[in-house]
Amino acid sequence: MIRGRILVRLEAAPPARVTMEAAAGIAAHLEAELVGLFVEEIELLHWAALPFTREVGLASARSRPLDVKAMERTLRSLANESREALAEVAARTSLRWSFKVARGSMPELLAAAAEADLLVARAAGMRLRPTHVPSAPILLVQERGMASPRFVAVCTAAARPEELALSLNGLLRSSAEPVDIVLLCEDPVLAAQWERKARALLAETGGPHKLRIAVAKDHAELLQLLSRRAGGSVQRFRERHQ
Repeated sequence: MIRGRILVRLEAAPPARVTMEAAAGIAAHLEAELVGLFVEEIELLHWAALPFTREVGLASARSRPLDVKAMERTLRSLANESREALAEVAARTSLRWSFKVARGSMPELLAAAAEADLLVARAAGMRLRPTHVPSAPILLVQERGMASPRFVAVCTAAARPEELALSLNGLLRSSAEPVDIVLLCEDPVLAAQWERKARALLAETGGPHKLRIAVAKDHAELLQLLSRRAGGSVQRFRERHQ
């Protein structure tokens, strides 16, 4: 039986297989649908439209002008690569999966995450608004070029500890690194209750010592904690001024 949707962010970059595999593992554990969302970030198209923007070929090391049409072709190619990689990962566990392409920006990606039970994304390049965290938990995957990636879950107290415990169960059992949870909650009493319940539920995974929970009372503290937990990979989203 399908139980919910796990949304994995696919970037305008070579496929992040560690992130895909983490999302697929969670989807398989929950019997959920795996949804790949490739976002054509509008900022890239804005940059390509600038008259001084150039690209450098990897093989030739020669620079050439970059325009919007060239950027769109590159994005289509990367989207196809991501779709093929997602299909390969999903096929290993016979997951129900789907793939979407959307043009927009990081805030729109986070808005789309509200329709999912969990958003899984690579920590590098992830940008958050200082005033907005989606209602669905986010699992950031820090791909450090090592055999064991690090995982940082971000959520508000509105997230049910039971659901997050189910999502993180497999990671706590298999990850060689501690799994972090950064909870955004301005009420210390509510935060303490949430943490106690989450720890009690996750203790059943057999690896409670690998769980670390940090509480942020506001968005500024949240970004500071994420910067430390995710190795400085998470960035603050900056508004584009006209």
